[in-house]
This record gives sequence, C-alpha cells and structure tokens, in this order.
Amino acid sequence: MGMQHEHPQGTSHEHASGERFLRAAFTLAVLILLIEAVGGFIAHSLGLLGDAGHVLTDVLALGASLFSARLERRPATGRWSYGFSRAGILAALFNASTLLLVSGAIVVEAIGRLMHPVAVQGTIVWVVALLGMLGNLYIGLRLQGGHHHESLNVRSAWLHVMTDAAASATVLLSGLVIALTGWRVADPIASIIVSLLIVRFAWGILRETVAILMEATPGDVDLDALCKAIEADTAVRSCHHMHVWSIGSGERALSAHLVLVDMPLAETGTVISRASQLLQERFGIAHCTLQVESQGRPCGDGLCTS
Repeated sequence: MGMQHEHPQGTSHEHASGERFLRAAFTLAVLILLIEAVGGFIAHSLGLLGDAGHVLTDVLALGASLFSARLERRPATGRWSYGFSRAGILAALFNASTLLLVSGAIVVEAIGRLMHPVAVQGTIVWVVALLGMLGNLYIGLRLQGGHHHESLNVRSAWLHVMTDAAASATVLLSGLVIALTGWRVADPIASIIVSLLIVRFAWGILRETVAILMEATPGDVDLDALCKAIEADTAVRSCHHMHVWSIGSGERALSAHLVLVDMPLAETGTVISRASQLLQERFGIAHCTLQVESQGRPCGDGLCTS
C-alpha cells in the first residue's frame, strides 16, 4: 500500500515573470554580442573576441533557458508523468558544458598570443568592454530579480551573464593597460584569467546538474534524519529502503518502506498520511510514495530487509 502526492508546480505568474526576464536578457545579449564581435575584430583584441565568445554562449544559454522555461509549463502526460521539470536541468547542463568548452578554446588561443603578441587598439577595447560590462550587469540584475537561486536553469543563465560581466571588467582593465603602457600581453593574460574564473563556477553547475540527472540524494538531505523523524510515530516500527531525488530545481521526491505495528489494513492509510504531512512540512518533500510492510516479512521487491 502506498500514498502519493503531486509534485509542486510553480504558479503561472512566476513562470511568466521568469520568461519575461529571460526574453529581455536574450535580446540584450544578442546586442552585446554584435557590439563586442565587431569591436574585437576592429581592435584585434583576443580578450574582446573571447568575451564575445562567452556572450555567444550567453545567447545560446539564454535561448535554451527560455525554451526550457516554456517547456516546463506544459502539464504532465501519461508518457511524461513527472511533467517537463527536467527540461531546465538539461538547459543548465548545456549552459555549463558550453562555458567549459569555450573557456578551454580561449585559453589555448591566449597561450599562442603570449608567445606571439598582436597589436591591440586599447581605446576601442576599453569602450566596447565597458558597454559589455554594463549590459551584462543589467541582465544579471534582471535575472536576479527573477529568483535565479530557486531555479538551476535560470541560475546557470545568470552565471553566464555575471561571469561575462566579470570578463568585460577584466578586458576593460587590460584595455586601459594597453592604452596607457602599450603592454600587448595584457590582452591574452586577461582572457586567461577570465576563462579560469568561468571554469570554476561552471564546474559547480555541471556537478549539480549531473547529480540531479543521476538521481543522487540532494546534498542537504540526511536520510537517517528522515527515517528517524518518521519512526517517531508510535505506529511505525522501522523505516528503510529510502530514496530521495530531485525531479527538477526545488522539486524533490521520496520513496520508502515502512514497517508498521499490527493494525487493521484500513488504518494504515492514516499512518501514511501523517508521515507524508511530516515530510512535506518539515523537509519540503511533497511527492512521496510510502510502501507498508509487516514485521518479519521480506520486502516485496527483495531489495531490502526489515
């Protein structure tokens, strides 16, 4: 016997707000990409072209995030019984992967520029990088207003633009150095620093998305604590074979086996209801499947012991 709750869905207002932020961010990112790409070619700046490359991944990331945000609004179906919550996780995985790939390519090119410096027009670099930094900061603030910490999808897009803001700031500094001192290697050094910074943050997003796709137990969940909380009910003898995983950002599911004291079958539903309410109110897990067992009898699936 088991009991199952529907997993929580965000309100239509929250989804619409998130899409609106993403749509505005996507449009502005395209504009920044065009400005930085043209400016980089004119100024012969690898740092600026590298920043434009990161903005290109921003455009792809924001496009993927916008598409997945729309997909997440679709209701569950018989085939897709959990709905499309993981569309955002796939977008976040794509975003983090592109960041790592582009950063690696820029580091390789920057090493070549260190050995063979290229003349760079520092003034153009400075002006274009300033525009890019301001644009990315604006996008980042808009996404932050859209509760980016609550969605891995939006958070990965936010990470894209905020690291690009840092990239633009670094390129801006290198442009100033070149304009004032003529020190050409400042440009490839700036691109390497930015790439390493981006790799650091992108790796964290990548690890988190892979953990969700592999249905790992969320890092802040203590399975022993969950079992002990359920076993505090006098009708529950023991709790075992528990699994907790993330369906999507902020959506968690749980399954477990409960060994109950001897009682009529009709009364077990009340015990499961109490356990489900406890899991939702204390641990934020609203989608629960709890299987009831009798003391001394093996599990129905043979995967655990009482």
